[in-house]
Amino acid sequence: MTDDAGSAADRAAPRAPRLAVGAPSTPDMLVPFAQSAERLGFTGIWTQDSLSADNFSLDGLHVLSYLAAATERLRLGIGVLYSGRRNPAVQARELATIDQLSRGRLTVGLGVGLDYHRPTLAALGIQTDRPVRRLIEGIDVMRALWSQDEAAYDGELYSFSGIRSQPDPVQQPGPPIWIGARAEPALRRAVRIADGWTGAGPAATDDFLKQLAIVQQALDEEGRDPATFTISKSVYIAVEDSEDVARQRLIPEFEKAYGGNPVYNAADMTERVAVFGTVDHCAQRLGELFDAGADELILYPMYDRLAQLEAIGELVPALTGAPRP
Repeated sequence: MTDDAGSAADRAAPRAPRLAVGAPSTPDMLVPFAQSAERLGFTGIWTQDSLSADNFSLDGLHVLSYLAAATERLRLGIGVLYSGRRNPAVQARELATIDQLSRGRLTVGLGVGLDYHRPTLAALGIQTDRPVRRLIEGIDVMRALWSQDEAAYDGELYSFSGIRSQPDPVQQPGPPIWIGARAEPALRRAVRIADGWTGAGPAATDDFLKQLAIVQQALDEEGRDPATFTISKSVYIAVEDSEDVARQRLIPEFEKAYGGNPVYNAADMTERVAVFGTVDHCAQRLGELFDAGADELILYPMYDRLAQLEAIGELVPALTGAPRP
């Protein structure tokens, strides 16, 4: 666009930056962690739909149901559910239930997943063909079931009419859907069909900024109001008295989490993707992401999670202007 008003992104009023946190996997730690996050002023808590059996993890949707009863204000997010792993009608009911239990605090992350997971899923009888079509139609099916008294849909994979689904989600026409994506076609697709985009934790800042530029261009080309589309990123973080201490703590944690992973190289992840060091240094690095256009950052401490949560809690007033608890 060349008009004097500028692009849609330029015209959008800035939104207050938001900081959320990633939930731990240790069962006994979940409630104290979430309640501390709420006390410290974080806006949300996120779980993951992990397909890896290399490290202990809990089912993300069940964790959100558990945390719905233990919190009052935090938004509850999952990033990301993989298309095709669950029937969309069953998934719609599960998600609507969590939205009911949390009184309308759910955010849904969706994505196509990674290729290396598909042979295992296929061996278990789970459909893995046409993942993009399953993502698109799955979203359409869920939105139809959430918003229509007698839902109808006519697609390539799913076709039905007169279907009733309950419970309805509290949020109407449904919980916001953010798509996890990295490649340009997927980023543009997110702008067309979703309520937001969420960048992956293993993505380096430089890569995220390139992806963000594509999203911002697509928002302008699609004529979408950026105020209706949320941009977020997951960030691995460590707050210590010095960068050297944080670095030495992070290196073995990345090796534990990603060692042997066929996609990510654990050896360089600390330097490539993590934000670490003093509170001031971390605030500066995260502030750069907000300045570039991120609306929400989801911070993942990787060790001593309760102590690290208190440490990164110092970032909430520094970056969002929220008062100290």
